[in-house]
This record gives sequence, structure tokens and C-alpha cells, in this order.
Amino acid sequence: APTGFFDPLGFTDGIDQEKFDQYRTAELKHGRVAQLAVIGYITPEIFRWGFDIAPGIPCADVPNGVAAINAIPALGWAQIIFAIGAVDVRGWLGDFDIGKPDLKGKEEERALQELQHGR
Repeated sequence: APTGFFDPLGFTDGIDQEKFDQYRTAELKHGRVAQLAVIGYITPEIFRWGFDIAPGIPCADVPNGVAAINAIPALGWAQIIFAIGAVDVRGWLGDFDIGKPDLKGKEEERALQELQHGR
């Protein structure tokens, strides 16, 4: 079941706690990215930004979904990949206090919910 510990392929068989913690951190990170990707896929269907995504290419002219891949110039993709890599390797976005909920003893419950939503 997807609640709590979930490892149907046995990736955690015979590993130590440190490696398990690395896997759990990666699972949370990938779940967060996947949730943001869904929002990023849906948002252009109902809203368009008013700036140019590249010189001479307004956001309104970029098609939705997979068709957008060919609309972004190669240098734009290089910038996107560099930014993602920098955040992933260095964690440059930081840990902000703004927007954090006051959990008051519900940390474990909310952590499990976040893990489930990422799956």
C-alpha cells in the first residue's frame, strides 16, 4: 500500500539507514518536482504570461504541452538545464520561512501526506 513504507521493487533490500535516507530525500524531491510539473503543464491552458520567453518570442506564442519543446530556442534549453542543475546540486533556492504552515505536532502526518502526493 502507498502509505508508509512502499518498495514494491525491493530497492531498499540490504541497504543501510544512510542510503535509505538518501533514497527518501530523492523521492521527496522528485515528488515535489512532479507536482510542480503538473501545475506547469496545466497553467498555460488557462493563463499566459505577458513577457517574451526569448527575444521576439512572446509566451502567448509558445504552444501548450509537448509542442512547446520545439518552440524554445537551444540557448533557452541550455539555461533551463543549467538552472535545474544548479538548484539540484547546490540547493540555491534555500530554505524560506515565508509560506511554511504552522504544523504544531503534525509533522509526521504531513510528511507522510507529502510523500503520498508525490507518488
